[in-house]
Amino acid sequence: MHKKLAHHSGVMEVLNTRVMQTVKSTGIDYFHFTEQEQYGLNFGERLSNSIQEVFDKGYESVICLGNDTPLLTRSLIQDAAVALKKGTAVNGMSLDGGLYLIGLQKNGFDEVSFGALPWQSSGLAHAFHNYQASQNQNVLVLEPLADIDTEQDLQDFLSGKDARDAIIRLLLIGLSRKRNTYKHLKESASYILFSKPLNKGSPKAA
Repeated sequence: MHKKLAHHSGVMEVLNTRVMQTVKSTGIDYFHFTEQEQYGLNFGERLSNSIQEVFDKGYESVICLGNDTPLLTRSLIQDAAVALKKGTAVNGMSLDGGLYLIGLQKNGFDEVSFGALPWQSSGLAHAFHNYQASQNQNVLVLEPLADIDTEQDLQDFLSGKDARDAIIRLLLIGLSRKRNTYKHLKESASYILFSKPLNKGSPKAA
């Protein structure tokens, strides 16, 4: 789930580049739905519609990723893909109560119920867990990770022990010196990976 900075797009450009490099390194096919390609009245509807589009193309499972989680790794994405192949749903919870990764099976996806979840709230992870339980899904819960929603989140990340990637750390430090207020508008595009195609004729997007 792409989050857009209202006053400073530079930080998001760095994070976008980071997540796309990570996605490409997995070797998993992916779709990138931009804001222009999405439709719906709100974030939940737009995300739900985008996921349904992928399922309509013949795919059996989908992984949705947030782009505001610097410590997202290739291995976490691959773990999610392996779990989905075994019929297990996946979620990666953010420390603030949101989600940085969602792994869904086609047969466990209800477009209306999914779209109606409390997106953009601290209660999302709990509500999503209940949604998964209502679908009688086995769930793999990945390690929780911090995301960057505010300037304070950014400063906490830069000063913390988890800022392991020197390149992104330096880039973010340089951007943070501009002292703009970093406020995410959770109106956004979605990075969607997909795996386990329904048939050999399913498309492969680059």
